Amino acid sequence: MVDRDPRPRPGRAPRDRTEIGWLGAGPATIEWLRGLRAEWLAELTRFTEADLDAPAPFPWRDSPEMTVAHMVGWVNSELMKNTAEVGQLRLLRAASGADV
Repeated sequence: MVDRDPRPRPGRAPRDRTEIGWLGAGPATIEWLRGLRAEWLAELTRFTEADLDAPAPFPWRDSPEMTVAHMVGWVNSELMKNTAEVGQLRLLRAASGADV
């Protein structure tokens, strides 16, 4: 059984790479990415004020001044960066005349 509880706790293992697949180009991938977005937004609503104020377990281990709220902001920034990179690659591919 896969642990879906987003609240941080020591020792929680990240998902294995084999659990994550790529659907390829087109509508299936777009739908999958939209589903991931919806899952992320749903997970964010599960945090309590106490959860957000707790020390962040990652990426600032042993830095009590960095909270889970900081970690969530960092993850959001990473997701925005990744989205922008995918968008740039799609634009480059479209400009090259390749099938997007």
